[in-house]
Amino acid sequence: MKPSCRLLLLLALTAGCATPKGPSAIAEAYAKALEENRLSDAYALTTGLPEGVSGFRERYPDATARRERAASVRASTAELEARSPNLLLERRQDTWRVVETRPADEAKAALTRFLNAVEARDWEKAWSLLSGPLRSRYTPDRFREDFQREPLAKERLRRARLALRGNVKVTHGDATFPLGADRAVRLVLEEGEYRVAAIE
Repeated sequence: MKPSCRLLLLLALTAGCATPKGPSAIAEAYAKALEENRLSDAYALTTGLPEGVSGFRERYPDATARRERAASVRASTAELEARSPNLLLERRQDTWRVVETRPADEAKAALTRFLNAVEARDWEKAWSLLSGPLRSRYTPDRFREDFQREPLAKERLRRARLALRGNVKVTHGDATFPLGADRAVRLVLEEGEYRVAAIE
């Protein structure tokens, strides 16, 4: 093989093996581009906006706005997380660590059991699936009474059922099912089992 062909092959292989930069490096590059008023470069590091780069420029029209955003990005890098439905990584000092969590399916199964119990009017079972603080506040009868009096109870159950179709955020001791508008169903781990802590 000619030297020039070998060089081209080597370049092709190394280009194909390049790995993306980690979240910390991307966050720092974004903050730096903002500080230096390189808004096109900063925008290229985002997932984009419906209104495009022009809308991005309108968000950061002056040095103060850009500096404040850069500072908030840098302040958040210590708490960065990288996640997928079945994997969570946390930033720890200068490296990344895999968070050993319970499988998301366990949280979904626990929430499904609770919803099924409520819909079947099995108040004893539904009560047993509540978190400790909620169980201490209610009895099965009181839980039934409050549920039947609450005008939004059925709508909350409907939203919780829909949330089962989406992603669940699993951390060390809890699982959160987003409902939108800062609402969520939250389960907590108690004695190795998920329990319902909030349906908001």
